[in-house]
Amino acid sequence: MKERGTSIVIAVCNLLGFTRLCVDYIRKNTTTPYELVIVDNGSTDGTKEYITELSKEIDVKYLRNDTNLGPILAINQGIRAAKYEYICQMHNDVVIFERGWLDKIISIMELDPNIGIACLAGRQYIRKDAGCDEDTLKHNLLSIGLNPPMTETVADIAVIDGMCFVFTKSLIRKIGLLDETYGMMHFYDMDFSLASIKAGYRNVAVNVLGFHVGNGGTTRRSDFYKKLVPNDLKLYNKNSAIFQKKWKGMLPCDVRKHALIL
Repeated sequence: MKERGTSIVIAVCNLLGFTRLCVDYIRKNTTTPYELVIVDNGSTDGTKEYITELSKEIDVKYLRNDTNLGPILAINQGIRAAKYEYICQMHNDVVIFERGWLDKIISIMELDPNIGIACLAGRQYIRKDAGCDEDTLKHNLLSIGLNPPMTETVADIAVIDGMCFVFTKSLIRKIGLLDETYGMMHFYDMDFSLASIKAGYRNVAVNVLGFHVGNGGTTRRSDFYKKLVPNDLKLYNKNSAIFQKKWKGMLPCDVRKHALIL
């Protein structure tokens, strides 16, 4: 029987403390075979040395860029380098508290081949202006400022949150990699989500106990990001316009009317 494994892709640029915490909990709570694919966007804080030592203990693939190419390009590099059919993209400020979390997600995906993307958090409704209704967020995250956590095991969503999501190489062959048009940040995860739906798949949130340490702003608050993107709001508005033009035929998108809840 062929081994069922997952390539966990993590793009990093400095912030070694977050990376160590993220990896520690992956090692503690992941029960299915996996490899780590670390894509380093030019870290100077000891990340390279840490990964070198880590690779002596677990299966790690380390890709290093001399400059910060941004998370979208780095994630795509990791996807290309992944050896397993299942791929999990995870931000380095995500902590997974639930043991067996990855096996839980993959088992759900294997039961329903119509699932394109499974994630830890996602919204069920996205408006025509590309804004999301936060009251429709499905998650089980110990983070402040969020709506109540989901009680169901699985819930249909329109768009994933890019903090952590699982998909397959088969999906990539059908819809392509993350759209690098968006540059450094914003809307790449929502774009990937609608591409999945357009191809005939469901996107789902799975009830997994976790914590998004930065709550969506770790990279944007970092000094290296501020140097590369001095006006984050300008980039957000630019990418929102790109997204709305590309997906105008699918906006608004509301999966609540036909959502399957388990």
